[in-house]
Amino acid sequence: MIEQLREVAGLGGPASVLANELLVLREQYESQELTLEEFQFLVQQVAEVKAAQELASDEQALRYIVSAANAIAMVV
Repeated sequence: MIEQLREVAGLGGPASVLANELLVLREQYESQELTLEEFQFLVQQVAEVKAAQELASDEQALRYIVSAANAIAMVV
């Protein structure tokens, strides 16, 4: 999933911004800048709030970001 997010992050557009944000959160958690609780909360915010707002007109991208966020939160 991390490699897929990296690919999407390089494509441009709103989905790529959110994919990049998920990658940054993952890196911050791995470098212990975020606690597990902070990481999971912020990932959920990206999935539930930001994705819904920024990808309202692109259901496929919305579903992808939500599923990616859920997967990345469970990998921990």
